[in-house]
Order: sequence, then structure tokens, then C-alpha cells
Amino acid sequence: MTLPAYGPRAPYLMAADELREQIRSGRLKPGDRLPSSRELRDTMGIANATVHSALRVLREEGLIYSVQGRGTYVADAATANSSPVPQEGAGTGDVESTGVGTLLREVRDQLRELSAVVSDLTQRVEALETKAGSQPPQ
Repeated sequence: MTLPAYGPRAPYLMAADELREQIRSGRLKPGDRLPSSRELRDTMGIANATVHSALRVLREEGLIYSVQGRGTYVADAATANSSPVPQEGAGTGDVESTGVGTLLREVRDQLRELSAVVSDLTQRVEALETKAGSQPPQ
């Protein structure tokens, strides 16, 4: 999936296009973890900063979210399509200029991070309960 050296668009936009297509085609499904920045850099043949810019574009579109220390994941389609954050160019000059749109994106990302942590903890608790239930009482 190496990007063309001289494409019609900026490299970060072409990288975002490629990942967006993988999400929309179903090759990357909601909840799937994206390859690491290093893997994306190597497979696409682009710089690390370009990868981060591409991921930022997709994050702003609500297609992906990141969980610190865990990775970047595909957002569920319902969340991505009903994002409460106004998109640029959608008559939101006042909202964007005051920074409210940025703040809303940050809050949305934090909620997704918390949701991922809660989900992980729920799975761990269930595993512990299953393990405890299968052991003989002492």
C-alpha cells in the first residue's frame, strides 16, 4: 500500500484517503486497532509526521480515536456519522474561531478513551470472576 511519490494531493491526505477507504470498505471494522505509526510509515513509505497528520484528519472526521498507551482504533459508524462536533466548512466559523469545536473534539476523544478503559476493565473482571468461579472453595 505504498503511496505514489508524486500524487495529486498532499501525502498526508493520500494516506488519510487510503485509511478512510479501508474503513469504509470494511477491511478495518469498528473497534479494530490500526497498525502502529511505525507500521503505517513503513508500509505507506511516508514520514512519521505525515502519518500523524493523516491520523489527525481521520480523528477530526470521527472515523478513528486513540487511547493513550493502547493504540488507535476505528470508531463505530454510528458515532462517526453523528459526531456532535461541527466540521470545518459547514458554516461553523463562529464555533471554530472560539475553539468550542476543538474542545468538543477533545471531550469526545476523552470519552472514547474512558469507554475503552471501562470495556477493558469489564473484560478483566469477567475473566477473574470466571476463574474464581471455576476454582474450588478454600
